[in-house]
Amino acid sequence: MTSAREAFDLYRAGRTAEAAALCERLVADAPSVEAWHLLGVTRLELGLAQAALAALDAGLALDPVRPGLLSARTLALTALQRDDEAVVAARAALAADPDNPPVFNALAVSLQRLGGFSEALAAIDHAVAVAPREPAYRTHRAALLTLLNRPADAARDLEVVLELNPSHPRLAGDLMWARRQTCDWREDAALDMLVKADLKLGRPGVAPFAALALFDLPALHRRCAALSATPSVPPPVWPVRPTSDRIRVAYLSSDLHEHATARLLAGVLEAHDRSRFEIFAVSYGPETGGVMQGRLKVACEHWIEARRLSDAEIALKCREHGVDIAVDLKGYTQDGRPGILAHRAAPVQVSWLGYPGTLGAHADVVLADAVTIPPGAEAHWSEAVVRLPHYQPNDVLTPAIPAPSRAEAGLPQDARVFCCFNNPAKITPEVFATWMAILRAAPGSVLWLYAGAPGADDNLRAHAREAGVAPERLVFADPTQHDRHLARHALADLVLDTWPYGAHTTASDALRMGVPVLTLPGESFASRVGASLATAIGMSELIATSKADYVAKALSLAADKALKPRIAAAVRRSALFDPVAFARSLEAAYAGMVRR
Repeated sequence: MTSAREAFDLYRAGRTAEAAALCERLVADAPSVEAWHLLGVTRLELGLAQAALAALDAGLALDPVRPGLLSARTLALTALQRDDEAVVAARAALAADPDNPPVFNALAVSLQRLGGFSEALAAIDHAVAVAPREPAYRTHRAALLTLLNRPADAARDLEVVLELNPSHPRLAGDLMWARRQTCDWREDAALDMLVKADLKLGRPGVAPFAALALFDLPALHRRCAALSATPSVPPPVWPVRPTSDRIRVAYLSSDLHEHATARLLAGVLEAHDRSRFEIFAVSYGPETGGVMQGRLKVACEHWIEARRLSDAEIALKCREHGVDIAVDLKGYTQDGRPGILAHRAAPVQVSWLGYPGTLGAHADVVLADAVTIPPGAEAHWSEAVVRLPHYQPNDVLTPAIPAPSRAEAGLPQDARVFCCFNNPAKITPEVFATWMAILRAAPGSVLWLYAGAPGADDNLRAHAREAGVAPERLVFADPTQHDRHLARHALADLVLDTWPYGAHTTASDALRMGVPVLTLPGESFASRVGASLATAIGMSELIATSKADYVAKALSLAADKALKPRIAAAVRRSALFDPVAFARSLEAAYAGMVRR
């Protein structure tokens, strides 16, 4: 007679599907705790989390305190993104088995998604303490430490993984990206080669967002995104849409609060034509309150609080509301949930604004302009390209608060100030070498940078010293309130953009304040937003064509006393900060999508 032992032997031999099929026969003929348990475990391994949970619950009905069942149930709930329940299940599992690394790991995943970062770190710390040689727990902790702005600690975990298992998935890319947060460029070229080799061999060598900053190769960006995409589910049959109905557009994001994306988008949401469009905000980020979130709630007819819903549940809710167009504002950026699109939230799914690269799957359309995705570059996108007059929306121009003094900002009184407030992770060795050439050619000038993660300033000063530039010529700006951050731009003579991932909102912040931004576009969308903004205001002289041209332009533009007034005038003449005009262009694009 067939037994659970035979099924277990199949499972241990790696024949998971056969073990699951045998367990299904066992529970139909003579259900036992063991058979239900193994059926749940095998289904979970086969990616059938909902079916696994049903089997585990059946086993727990027979033995409600069995540790293995409690542990597997936690993993199933975490896989289903039922995070509140997963946390409760993990506590019960750990009460029965206090040193269970997989449960601590799953608990950390669910706590992190619920916003409990310090609790998540404590949970993953316990998993690493119990199983210090398990690479998966250290890589998970490294990802969490990066989110907590502790990239140097994250890099140390990844360096341990490099010793334990050099072929661990995505290791080279994760280590390279963690080090880039602090401008630690040790082994940078070697890691870069490993990442590209992984991608060319069809292995996910790096997170898609990090890939945009590490190299300017759109073909590899697409491959990276496709390898990282959530598997799709069969699309539903969409009902025929009455042509007289308003077009229902849902914006999906975790950033619908005081965040750069919200500051770009708020005016457009307010300007939508309510007679033709019904606007939904699907917020899976924090409920922060505050002025910006209040403003967004007023701007949208419907506000769906979705933080505690799974990707599948969010997609279902959009379908239940009859959404015509779902706009993903996050992609593969921090806290993004591109898996929502995999579950098909709407007949037309759009990627826009938050992630400057292809999603590789699930989105039907990407919104761009003729600069960010020039004609002929469509092959690097899984989406159809729909071009707007310009890519980036912006809120209206408003008066700024007074700028601080140079002394208050830590800047020399009479020095020429080159500036870059991009995240230091965007500063590559090549970019920094170019900046040092500018400083050497402009004696007495300073470079004003955003402080970034702990350790980035010390590493950059050390790199400056190696390049023959006095470290004190680098000045670092600490984080501050947004209005004060905008105001201090007035102290800069010229903003120097980075590549291959350039300034986006950071560039429009500078232009808003009348400060010129010198940019060097490459092949990728991420490298071309600065050029898009310069084109939108009619200032092509801000676009360099090579590194040598970039250096020459930096020196001449920074010395041009008439440039800042011309920038301010060009900004006022342009439509870059006209959200009403942008909304009309966007709505025309949406209407075209629905017709097609």
